[in-house]
Amino acid sequence: MKSILTVCLSMVGLLVFGQDAIEKKVSMSLGPQNAFYVEIPGADKKMAEKTFMEFVKDYGKMKENSKAREHFMMASKIPVINGTSPVDLYAKFEEGKNMATTYVWVDLGGSFVNSSDHTSQTTALRQFMYDYFIAVRKKVVAEELKTEEKNLSNLEKDLSKLKDKNQDYHNDIEKAKQKIAEAEKNIEKNLVDQENKNKEIDTQKTVVEKVVEKLNNLGKKD
Repeated sequence: MKSILTVCLSMVGLLVFGQDAIEKKVSMSLGPQNAFYVEIPGADKKMAEKTFMEFVKDYGKMKENSKAREHFMMASKIPVINGTSPVDLYAKFEEGKNMATTYVWVDLGGSFVNSSDHTSQTTALRQFMYDYFIAVRKKVVAEELKTEEKNLSNLEKDLSKLKDKNQDYHNDIEKAKQKIAEAEKNIEKNLVDQENKNKEIDTQKTVVEKVVEKLNNLGKKD
């Protein structure tokens, strides 16, 4: 029950956590620039990064700037953000406590997307980040489901072992009952054997008494 509840709460979390990306200036390779970021509960940096690369693969391949610890894609057309006009896309991923944070910068060519100057692009970028967020959260919940299914499987195996053990106990009882029944029969037979043996002993005592009497009478004259 607890495992099912955990998964259900995680699914609800897709909606609860699915909020707009936060906008603020964040340092990157080109200095402090306007960025949009999302914090993804349950994800790690590796998952956030891999999912992002899959998320933008239709628009080009991200390259890595290891020195700045960020990824970038230059002069790429991302229709969902800026129609047919190319943009430079930058992304950075950070590891947090049971969460990952993904920062995205979009350079329109001389200025980075911001809500003050680029209303339509900002709306589009927020939707872009939301869709990405959901993609990562689905992976998180899928992993949770896999873990809970494994836990369920282990519990079912434990129950199966307990049932087998229970059957063993019943088998032991049946064997014990058979031994008891055999012992009861043996007791009855033993009592009969004792009675017969007592009769043999009494008969033998009579024989012994006669032999003793015979011995005592040897040499006596009438």
